[in-house]
Amino acid sequence: MSYVFEQCPYATHKKMYPKGYENALKVKFTFSLVSHVVLLIGLVIYVALGILIFTERANLEKFNFVPLAYGIAQGIPFFLIEVSGFKQFKQMRALNQSNKRTADLNPRSLFSFISPLQLALAVFACVLCVLLILVFNDFVFNSKVITLFISLLLCNTLFFVLGYKLIHGKKLDPHQSAKDRHIATKTALSSFISVSILVSVFFIFNQSVDAYSLDIWEPLFNSLYWLLVMLLSTGQVLLNVNLQEVDFDVYKTAN
Repeated sequence: MSYVFEQCPYATHKKMYPKGYENALKVKFTFSLVSHVVLLIGLVIYVALGILIFTERANLEKFNFVPLAYGIAQGIPFFLIEVSGFKQFKQMRALNQSNKRTADLNPRSLFSFISPLQLALAVFACVLCVLLILVFNDFVFNSKVITLFISLLLCNTLFFVLGYKLIHGKKLDPHQSAKDRHIATKTALSSFISVSILVSVFFIFNQSVDAYSLDIWEPLFNSLYWLLVMLLSTGQVLLNVNLQEVDFDVYKTAN
């Protein structure tokens, strides 16, 4: 954010700040504040659990849920900034008075952004997940199995809908160049594929814990799981989107 503020001052890049520069600073402050609060909570939990466990006042197995719960909490700052970004793009479109419209002449299909192998891996992981859930539950469709299937379906449906809107929907950012949009879409779709695979892996391990009494490994798995989710989602954005190559001139305004 600091780099963008430096390269795109409000005086020359007003299109970048549809809600005003002060609002953008407020969003940055909120993201930083919530991130530090989550970090502080994590440190407190780490110290508290360490004291309880090493003084034998509590059993580690009673806190197997902590890595999963804290992993979800770590996503709160990113969720807030995504919501803020969506509102900003909506305001950009409302304020865009340009009658000039640009379009990419190349066909926008799924395999323009991801490889068939990536999609195949995601489908394979999903099918394997469904099969193993049935095996672990002796092919009995009880409420637990149905809940897992619905969760898996909803998660992948969400990725499908978001991916479809990215490829065929309106541009979120009306000023974004075709090249930058292609990179952003490719990065987002790759992230969806990776997280979809991880969701299948999570459900498989979740069932394995019950089937093979792997409770002792659950905290370690949950910690590694959320680490991978962050690396393959936010990490991909940081690796694939080079801010120095982004065309910020499209946000310039005439003096």
